[in-house]
Amino acid sequence: MGILNILKASWTGKVGQTVGAKWKNKSTIRTYTKPSDPNTPAQQTVRNGFGEVSSFVALFADQIKTLSALNTKGMSVRNSIIKLNKEMVATGTLNESALLISRGGLPNAAGLTANIASGRTSINITWTPATGATISDKARLVFVAADNDLNFVATGSALNSTGTLTLATTVPNGANLHCYFYIIDYRGSSKVASPSNYKNLA
Repeated sequence: MGILNILKASWTGKVGQTVGAKWKNKSTIRTYTKPSDPNTPAQQTVRNGFGEVSSFVALFADQIKTLSALNTKGMSVRNSIIKLNKEMVATGTLNESALLISRGGLPNAAGLTANIASGRTSINITWTPATGATISDKARLVFVAADNDLNFVATGSALNSTGTLTLATTVPNGANLHCYFYIIDYRGSSKVASPSNYKNLA
């Protein structure tokens, strides 16, 4: 049923074959279109992909929100990462090794190695610091390790120039850690970053 507002010369709802609604705070009128089937195989594939990617990214998105240079434009960091991986969502399956959690034009750290310490009480990371005219003394390396099956995540950052970072955490036995790292730097109040790289750690 449509509701006509004479004073505002607008209506909301369906009147005959036309529909009145708000779009970007403006009154609009369009021809009624029968909604498409929301349960097609293609729709189900996308929903499955969205669910898998979203569930995995939710493990660490809040922990890196202050260490992300993604342009969120009002979105959460989690949704920004999902948008960055929209092709993966469309395929319907999470591919951890191809997932990007950062993008940008900076060079990334090279030669990064990571290992689980004896006793499984920490993750030790070393790297060759990123260098170049675009890298400042404020640049930091961000490291994320996550296992969706065990609901485990460990994140941390250190100055790029130090070349070493220790994450104090208890790593569960049998963990298969999907690890991501990238460089983030600062230009006044703005952030810039490198594309994230992936490593597997078991």
